[in-house]
Amino acid sequence: MLPCFKYKILYWLIPIQKLIAMLRTPIPNAERLMLENLSSVQILALFEVSLKTGSNRGIYSQLPDAWGMLFSEMYLSAEDLVEEMKSGKHKIGEKQENTLREFIRADCVKGGPFVKNVIKNGGKIDRAALIMIADLECLAGVGCDGTTAIHQLTDACDKGVRPALIEKAGNKLLSRVYDSRGLPVLFLLFGLTDISTYDLDAIAKVFSKEDLRWIMNRNRTGKDAVTVFTEVSNSLKRHEPGERNAFFVSHAIKTTNPEGDLKMQVRSPDQLSGMSGAQVPAALRKNTEPDDDSTTSASDQYESLMSDSLDNIGKILKSPRDTGR
Repeated sequence: MLPCFKYKILYWLIPIQKLIAMLRTPIPNAERLMLENLSSVQILALFEVSLKTGSNRGIYSQLPDAWGMLFSEMYLSAEDLVEEMKSGKHKIGEKQENTLREFIRADCVKGGPFVKNVIKNGGKIDRAALIMIADLECLAGVGCDGTTAIHQLTDACDKGVRPALIEKAGNKLLSRVYDSRGLPVLFLLFGLTDISTYDLDAIAKVFSKEDLRWIMNRNRTGKDAVTVFTEVSNSLKRHEPGERNAFFVSHAIKTTNPEGDLKMQVRSPDQLSGMSGAQVPAALRKNTEPDDDSTTSASDQYESLMSDSLDNIGKILKSPRDTGR
């Protein structure tokens, strides 16, 4: 009887344990809260540790969030980030930028899980930093769902920084990298509903008229790029660029001026997003921007941190943010 009684206890105990495991919820956003306690120097160290040790450590899955936090702390907007990097300023240091570039290159060799995550789930500043730091030829070699990472980045790119993407990608990537439909990146640009004259100006800097004449889809059928460029240019002269993410209030309109009120209910993301970086008061910008020597100071901290062994660096995940920053 005793063995039988023992098995009956186990029969009831196992389902109860499974139920307890199902009801036990993890601490919400625990990993994100941990990242928020890291300084920019410590976040940069995470990328170098991951580059040197590979993706087998748990920190790799947290790096897309760490990427966003790193650049959101340093820049007021994606446009500010692009302007500063185009002017040659390196807030995080040239060596650290090179480390991030090498990390992205290594990620692309593995199929680009980090790159895909930033493109799909990242914010404007995240994608802008990816554009300005990454070697875009590496992204062209990452395939996903019948397209490439450079196609995906072009499609997801915010219109404020799209001209910078066009100029950096250049002639080769825009005209000779095709998706599964045989379309080059340039034709994807032409098909965007919010393409603007700024995009066309950037395209004109990269391609001559003769260059565009020779660009077509892979099977060499249909219109050439100069024809499509002219059609898009003429269309923009007649109509304002569209908005891919326009917000519409669908409740009924009760007014004697329905056309005017209907226009007031449609707002573009730019109209709803509040102040841009350029509109922020000078006093606030002064308080949020680092001092001239902050880059040097951060670089010194980074060098000191990376002089430790790799095993010791892993402890920064548990250390509090330096309150002296």
